[in-house]
Amino acid sequence: MRVSGYNLFPPILGHIKNWYSHIDRIKDMGFEWVYINPITYPGFSGSLYATKNYYQYNQAFFTSTEKDIAEKEIKEFLDHCKNKQIKVMIDLVINHSSKDCNLVEEHFEWYKTKDGALQSPGAWDNGKWIEWGDLAIFNNKMNPNEKDDDENNDNEKKEDKEIQINYDEILNPIWFYWNDLIKHNLYLGFMGFRCDAAYKVPKELWKYLIDNAKKINNEIIFFAESLGCSMKDTQNLIKAGFDYVASSAKWWDYEGEWFIEQYDMARDKCRQIAFPSNHDTKRLINEYDGNIWRVKQTFLFTAIVCDMWMITTGDEYGFFKRCNVVGGNEKDYENISYDLSQYIKDMSEYIKNNSILANCGKIVSIDVEEKKELDKLKKEADTHNNNNEYYEKEKIYKEKKEKDPFRKFYKYSLDENSKLLIIVNITSKSAELNTIEYGIKNDISFENKIDNITETIEILPYQLKIFTVRENIY
Repeated sequence: MRVSGYNLFPPILGHIKNWYSHIDRIKDMGFEWVYINPITYPGFSGSLYATKNYYQYNQAFFTSTEKDIAEKEIKEFLDHCKNKQIKVMIDLVINHSSKDCNLVEEHFEWYKTKDGALQSPGAWDNGKWIEWGDLAIFNNKMNPNEKDDDENNDNEKKEDKEIQINYDEILNPIWFYWNDLIKHNLYLGFMGFRCDAAYKVPKELWKYLIDNAKKINNEIIFFAESLGCSMKDTQNLIKAGFDYVASSAKWWDYEGEWFIEQYDMARDKCRQIAFPSNHDTKRLINEYDGNIWRVKQTFLFTAIVCDMWMITTGDEYGFFKRCNVVGGNEKDYENISYDLSQYIKDMSEYIKNNSILANCGKIVSIDVEEKKELDKLKKEADTHNNNNEYYEKEKIYKEKKEKDPFRKFYKYSLDENSKLLIIVNITSKSAELNTIEYGIKNDISFENKIDNITETIEILPYQLKIFTVRENIY
């Protein structure tokens, strides 16, 4: 975690005049970025992500929905943040709009249609197609008459190539509309864009928009909402020029190989943003049934595996209710259950002062490697028709796993010459760890350091411990 961001969720704060009072405390916690969800005028559903007009504004946040009045308030707020050395990122929603968006009437041809009707986005949920009927999908292809990607047999070949844009081939006027929208937001003072449903928008369009924005200001950042998309889609977003992609660190069990594959795929080519929860998920304290120790564990873990770490308004205070993007309001601002502001500040300083934790070096799961060794032995045993050794080691492995409360992995420096051992107690009980087995030298954990390392040490419930180790250990 080299930088950190704070998702200022507008509905629970209300009018923009209320946002100012949060900037000093956001700054004091160590955050350099503020991310704001959509503030444009919403459509009939009231969803922040269903834009009715891209140049009018949500009446819940501004004195007027009219462009000049609202944008004066926006620029004043952004100037205030700049004076506090806080950069602000805004949501960019260009995959879809509300079905009552002004563009439906003015440019119906900019949308995807079937039998003359607007098409809505959706997703599969446990085998059932869930459609968001308030939304209409834009046709964002370079050539709007081109077939859909899934109908194009050359699509796989195209995905493996670098993305090149021939400006003479841009036949879709909506590209220029989005380019102008980004330039307008840069004029207002925004320094970054969190791009909603990024993987559903053509990669060529993103490259065009990102390249043009960086010609205006090379410090502008683009963050792709990429959770749920394939590895290939994520690679395409990186090729398109995104500075950040979303990390799925929140869901890792500290053992599964899938996360390490995702992490490795992105870390050499792009930066990653991790979060303990966001506006699309349950609050962490709710998910963990009020267990603050698990919350703190996830805060710390998600912060030490990525380039940027982000929380949402109320995460530091134990807010319990999920953020409501449809109809959320100031009444959703909850009473403070606890205050982790100082914990977050101290945690951020701790990580930024440790280069291995702050940078995205290689991660190796000891648990995964042990399983790989067992699988390798099984393959050799099958080849030589001698399974006795394998069955004996499999028995020992299973017995150990059943009793083992720890998940264990190494995080390496960028040059891979140094590493730290990270041990996570995933249970509600204290347990003993054999320090000799893992070559532990010193405890450099964020909290509750053990000064005297003996042959066995106690790891408390839901603790995440960080150790230096002897160099000859794997």
